[in-house]
Amino acid sequence: MMENAACITRAAKDDIDDIFALYRSLIHMPYSTWNEHYPTLEMVEEDVQSHKVLIMRDECHTLISAVSIRYEFEFSDAAAWYRDVRKWAMLSRLGVHADYQRRGIARKMILASMEEACADGCDAVQFLVSKENPIAQRAYAPLGFEICGEAELFEAGRIWLCYQKRL
Repeated sequence: MMENAACITRAAKDDIDDIFALYRSLIHMPYSTWNEHYPTLEMVEEDVQSHKVLIMRDECHTLISAVSIRYEFEFSDAAAWYRDVRKWAMLSRLGVHADYQRRGIARKMILASMEEACADGCDAVQFLVSKENPIAQRAYAPLGFEICGEAELFEAGRIWLCYQKRL
């Protein structure tokens, strides 16, 4: 039922509080790398104002997922990224409401993000997944992403898998 009624749209300024509340609700979930310092409200505001953020709401208009699409090449030294890409999309801050997890929503958000990035002229997408998050790794495996390296980023001892895919 939810899959038929849910729709993915671009976030607007009015969605910022809902996105931030979603992110806060996920801080203590298993495998979460988020905490009281990340992501911040300021990050969410900047994502919505400066980048493309896709959101999914259910039939009751509850925000159930959000993902930011950023158009810059980050972490260039972190992995063996494709060297011939002219324009990258960096997918970040993908969150799915706890009540809707393990229903393929993360995959749908990644696919919608890839469509947006392609429409915006990107050649490839990249994102990071915590090496300690097997749920996310299993969710993204069927999408054909390539793991091009591992990087210790953001805090000592935190290892990230570097995912990439051509569009």
